[in-house]
Amino acid sequence: MGAFRLMPFTRVHQNVREYEVFARKARVDSLRQVGSVVAPDDDLARAYARATYDEERWIEMVIVPKESMISLWAPGEDEP
Repeated sequence: MGAFRLMPFTRVHQNVREYEVFARKARVDSLRQVGSVVAPDDDLARAYARATYDEERWIEMVIVPKESMISLWAPGEDEP
């Protein structure tokens, strides 16, 4: 396959969830989204987030299952 074509893949685990990762560098800072991870359970998601986003000296890091997030509005939608 060419450099720009994706190779087919199979998930190792069928019951994976996406987690959003939030962190802050100082207590006075707000939590900000730094990325996301995909994992079959909370413990592995925690480990993946630490390993993936450890380049900064965070004082706090939080993971949230994506399906638990409540959207108030999205780009292109009118505010309620």
